[in-house]
Amino acid sequence: MSQQSGRLCPACGTPITPGQRFCTNCGADTSASGPVSQYGGNPQPSYPQAQPPVPSYAQAPYGQYQQPQPPQKSSPIAEAFGALGLLFLLRRFRPGYRPRRQSSGCCGCLITLFILLVILGIPTYVAYKNNPHILQSLQQSASTGNAAGAPTTQPPITTASINQTVTYAGVDITLINVQQSSAFLDDNSTATNGMIRVNIKEANNSGQNASYFYNDMAHLILPDKSSVAIANVKQQGAPANSIARTNWLDFAVPTSAKINQLTLLLGTSQEAQISIPLTGNANLSAYQAQTVHPNTPISYAGLNWTLKTATGSLSIGGKQAGTGMRYVVLTFNVDNPTSNNVVIGFANEYMRLKSGSTTNASTITTLPLYANANTTGVSGTVTFLMPSNGNNFTLEMLAIQSGIDPHNPVQVNTDFTL
Repeated sequence: MSQQSGRLCPACGTPITPGQRFCTNCGADTSASGPVSQYGGNPQPSYPQAQPPVPSYAQAPYGQYQQPQPPQKSSPIAEAFGALGLLFLLRRFRPGYRPRRQSSGCCGCLITLFILLVILGIPTYVAYKNNPHILQSLQQSASTGNAAGAPTTQPPITTASINQTVTYAGVDITLINVQQSSAFLDDNSTATNGMIRVNIKEANNSGQNASYFYNDMAHLILPDKSSVAIANVKQQGAPANSIARTNWLDFAVPTSAKINQLTLLLGTSQEAQISIPLTGNANLSAYQAQTVHPNTPISYAGLNWTLKTATGSLSIGGKQAGTGMRYVVLTFNVDNPTSNNVVIGFANEYMRLKSGSTTNASTITTLPLYANANTTGVSGTVTFLMPSNGNNFTLEMLAIQSGIDPHNPVQVNTDFTL
């Protein structure tokens, strides 16, 4: 009958075979304990033995000392702001909380901006603190990226003279010339395989500030009818009233395209567009204002009216007509031969302009409200927005007998052609 060893593991009490240094159960070192006498009593002293290799399972048992890891660095400011943000978000879940209607959203917006500032600002500050030159590095990187592949000297430029003028949104736009090159050094958005530059002059003599942006209303049409948006522009917005200036529009177009096969398109898809072939001799008469001089006398409301002129135009001061429409502007002289002041009133209440099946009220008038007694030469304009496909018009001055001035018992019609 084999006799078991009298040694036990000092940590867990598992029997240990002779010569075994580590416990097979818990991995504890058993060399410090001697064998227990077969008759009981204190364990016998153990003597040094050859050190066997440490088995893979002989890891430090739970609770024994391990090498401490260096603590993670944290920002107390970030922790404080994070705690404040968490408290703000959790306040709605506290017992007895009732939401209240706020008089405005300013408080919530400020708190949201504050939290965003904390979330984004602290990491940015830490990054800047660790690397004060990060901004300079980013700027240099961006500059290098923009300049990648760009020439350092201006490539050859081909110039074609145009010298034609159109009116858009009340602004006279003259196409001076068109230039073509593989790149333009003064354009930081230039392509390297071809650019077209349209040099223009703008003059706003409409009496109103114009409102347009070239990125929205200027495109270049290629021979295959595809459209190219602006790559860059010297001055993006429209000129204010009474301002004349030069400008340029740049388009990324391969150098294989020929200038005289390109077309500049002005106007959005919701506007009356102007198409300008870049040949230098394009027929642009369809986009020019047309004026006739009827000089037709009209007797209405005790006043002597004269329809002096009628002008059809795709634009008036600061505005471009919509698709398929144009403005018709009528100029009047009004004489009052009576000894009483006579109300001229608001033209949209008694004037209509008819073309085909369309009859519209006036949109704008510069006529005064009164014609003083015994006065001549009172003048002003009345503007209508009409379909662009009609040339024959009838001015209707409605019959008004009461309630609205001026009074006239019958309707008066006046025909004219543009």
